[in-house]
Amino acid sequence: MAGDRRPEPRPGLLRRRPHFRRVWLSEIVSLLGDWMSFVAVSLLALGGEGGGVVALALVMVGHHLPNALFAPVAGVLADRLDRRWLLIGTSAAQGALTVGMLVAAVLGSVPAVQVLVFARASVGALRLPAQSAVLRHVVEEDELLEANAIASATWSVMFAVGMAFGGLIAALGPAAALALDAASFGLSVVFLWGLPRMVAEGRPAEGGAVAALASVRGDMVLAWKHAWERPPLLDAVLAKTPVHLANGGALLLLNVLATQLAFAGTGALTLGVLQCVRGAGTGVGPLLGVALVRRGLRGELAATGAAWVTFASIAAFAVTRHWAALLGIALVWGLGSGANWVLSSAEIQRLSPDRFVGRLSAIDNLVLTVGLCATSLGGAVLVERVGAPVGAAAWLGLGAGVVAWLGSQWVVRRRAAAGAKEVSLRPGTEGR
Repeated sequence: MAGDRRPEPRPGLLRRRPHFRRVWLSEIVSLLGDWMSFVAVSLLALGGEGGGVVALALVMVGHHLPNALFAPVAGVLADRLDRRWLLIGTSAAQGALTVGMLVAAVLGSVPAVQVLVFARASVGALRLPAQSAVLRHVVEEDELLEANAIASATWSVMFAVGMAFGGLIAALGPAAALALDAASFGLSVVFLWGLPRMVAEGRPAEGGAVAALASVRGDMVLAWKHAWERPPLLDAVLAKTPVHLANGGALLLLNVLATQLAFAGTGALTLGVLQCVRGAGTGVGPLLGVALVRRGLRGELAATGAAWVTFASIAAFAVTRHWAALLGIALVWGLGSGANWVLSSAEIQRLSPDRFVGRLSAIDNLVLTVGLCATSLGGAVLVERVGAPVGAAAWLGLGAGVVAWLGSQWVVRRRAAAGAKEVSLRPGTEGR
């Protein structure tokens, strides 16, 4: 009987949203190549001519700092131009620059690799807000949390797999990893080519790139004011920064410990194993966070809990040297960091109008990247130039992260109290 039929199960998001599937596939191949080459470049910076802890920190800064420097431009471009063409153009340019990195690595030039890492990351910075904003075009609003969880899990799996393979390939030299990375960008372009035009709702791409660049300052200020007047959105925009301040010093420690302990046989393999385990955690963490939110826990509370899991893990990592304990702590570290990322990103996309989401994602990237780079460089100088133990880098980042979390919560609560006071003082609201 018709009334006895069970409803057919809803197909998974990747099956029912083909455009989301294309974006997802492009990220898979691009991320796999990126993380494979990152291991090779990091080890080249530590052991190549002119290498050392500061050289490693400069590679990390070169990989991340452009996210901060170009975030304002990237956010405005993502809200003004066709997001599809931004993704295609930046992927092609990154592939070309990776070929340059390959040549520099073969020649053994650490300074040239550092410059090209910075150049490639600068192009990639233009891509990040568009990546976040494009989800609004390929899934429905009630699917955003699931889409972000899938994206984060994909990042984590590719991080883990890429780091593991990168450790194996880097043992043979950096050229092979960089060659595969360059090819991955070409395949990414192929997947993105089939996407439709994607321009922000209510914000036509008038005037092209020139008009977009001319409006950067005003447009970014407008987006910041929008978040400043809405404390829950402001909280989401600031949520990743304390975690990344803590991560900056801790990641430096992780790289150095891998080469010092080499418990997997070589420094390259040990780095790959540690990062692989941490990457697995960043994949599982968002799934746990999403499950808690679906059971009724507020998103901002889940993100806060994830931040403190990260802080506690980094503190434990800084005082541990046993290989099994380091692996377990790296897993929990990834759980907290990954959950914090996904929950805060989903809140930005949920609470922000489409016309602002690119710029607010850019502000998010800007502040978290400045924090990561500051503690990476500060920790490197502390260890290599001052002579402090390598664990001091992690403690520097952790202290900065905790202070930043306390400060951001104070600001958000002050803004919420000010908003409530303004409402109570409006005519006609007395006694309500």
